[in-house]
Amino acid sequence: MVEIGVEEIEDIALGATILGTGGGGDPHVGKLVAKQAIEEFGPVELLDPDELDADDFVVPTAQMGAPTVSVEKLPSGREAVASLDRIERELGETADATMPIECGGINSTFPFAVAARRGLPV
Repeated sequence: MVEIGVEEIEDIALGATILGTGGGGDPHVGKLVAKQAIEEFGPVELLDPDELDADDFVVPTAQMGAPTVSVEKLPSGREAVASLDRIERELGETADATMPIECGGINSTFPFAVAARRGLPV
């Protein structure tokens, strides 16, 4: 099992800065939110896609809209957890994992904050 802790979040954010080539904004805010959640709730398990069953319910976590807004009004990380809770309620299913939707910007690290808060793998 691979665990993602604070040090790995730093590495992921650096990689997102390079690979994202500016898309999705600066990963710094997502990095801060993910680090805080991991410090508070513990490291996140990183899954190999082969570990998932065909019927596992994987819910992507993402921020949408202009990335500059998150710099002006920092997210707490609880917003995305509330969204995940709502999706689960509406669909009547519990998430088995979450995942990023892109390798750049805030969306590269934000799913780790949700995963840490909910005890989900990524």
